[in-house]
Amino acid sequence: MQSLQTLINLLEEGRKIHISVLDLSGILDLPLTSLNFESTIHSKNFCSLAKVSERGRRICFRCKALANRKAAEGGSAFEGYCSWGLYEYALPVRIGESVYAVVYVGNAVIDNEGARARLKRTARLASIDSAPLLSELENAEMLKSPEELKKIAEIVADYLMLAAESSPKQKKETHWLAIAMKRHADEEYTENLTLHELSATYRKNEKYLGRLFKREIGESFGEYVLSKRLKKAEGLLKTTERKIIEIALECGFNSVSYFNRVFKNKYGLSPKEYRSVK
Repeated sequence: MQSLQTLINLLEEGRKIHISVLDLSGILDLPLTSLNFESTIHSKNFCSLAKVSERGRRICFRCKALANRKAAEGGSAFEGYCSWGLYEYALPVRIGESVYAVVYVGNAVIDNEGARARLKRTARLASIDSAPLLSELENAEMLKSPEELKKIAEIVADYLMLAAESSPKQKKETHWLAIAMKRHADEEYTENLTLHELSATYRKNEKYLGRLFKREIGESFGEYVLSKRLKKAEGLLKTTERKIIEIALECGFNSVSYFNRVFKNKYGLSPKEYRSVK
């Protein structure tokens, strides 16, 4: 039996669609269902452009949180446009009465004119330039109907249910949800990543996630993200001559004074001093 990642790669091959699976139960923590990080988030280059402003990021977050809640609580398939005009099909994977995962198939355009109009409206609300997004919209899958998205989602959902039923139960040393949170931190630490967002994504209490992460990983989620940012900054100070403010912003620090303070707390030197003795 081929892996789920192989199946998704084959379904995406030659297409511009994006297939992702949101794990709500640990179903991706099986040998056959393990996925690359990119296949666990319904986000593409288009989404990164939409999140260049904090307001744009909040719009994306609310849209994703709403879709996740609808899928997890409703348990039925649905489809529609995101705030920026892209079309997506969502299929909850139900085993018994529980939703184990949600399959998203998106990065598609059904009505090009309508998508462009919606994008321009949202870009104005987010106070960002719509031109790069309009250009990136050309890299979406142009479809006449969402039927293809539905068929693809059903193939992935059927595979997941088969894999869950046939795979032997294995007890993991680390809780699947802590591993998922760690992957988010490893991949998205330069963004404004918070436990609040992850709680909305995984439909879990924020305080519970914080306690779980610290118990399983050995430090708080905030401490882990901060250490990733500082490690990245340390490397840039060593290998580049870029301005300290540029390094701070690239590594996810919104305040240079805060960056200077936490860097000195960890390394005993300010960024400027550290660079001079590297």
